Amino acid sequence: MRVKIVSYSILIFFITLVQSTVLDNIAIYNVKPNLLMVFIVSVALLGSNVEGAVVGFICGLVQDMVSGGPIGFYALLGLYLGFAIGSINERLYRENVLVTIIVTFISTVVYEFSVYFLSYFAKGSLQLVYPFTHVILPEAVYNSVVSIFIFIIILKIKRRSEKVAKDSRRY
Repeated sequence: MRVKIVSYSILIFFITLVQSTVLDNIAIYNVKPNLLMVFIVSVALLGSNVEGAVVGFICGLVQDMVSGGPIGFYALLGLYLGFAIGSINERLYRENVLVTIIVTFISTVVYEFSVYFLSYFAKGSLQLVYPFTHVILPEAVYNSVVSIFIFIIILKIKRRSEKVAKDSRRY
């Protein structure tokens, strides 16, 4: 368990650093991937609903701090996303990359549509077609491609953590 906590902490820090600095320069059509959301999806697919919810909440808090918006908005969205994906992961073949790509695509559409709807609904200007076709769908495709690499890293961390836990048991 310690291996997971330390690895996830380092990975969250690194992902946040990359997302807030490097990805601004490699945005495609002014769209950049949401690496923290992809991280939440990958952890929730390979773990339980509680693990997904905790990681989602922490990643959301980090995203709230980096974005400069109100604290708690992304934290709640990440919590719900991690819990929902962690709840359905037992019905799926967890270690399949194709499942990760599909779940990441669907999760990105739902997550970003929720962010858009909750952010702009209060302002009164709600256009659905332009943001969906020019921001949400390209970001979903971008996140799906990036999810392959993040999923492989999370899978290696999970296997290493299980190996350490198995080796540390005393019989």
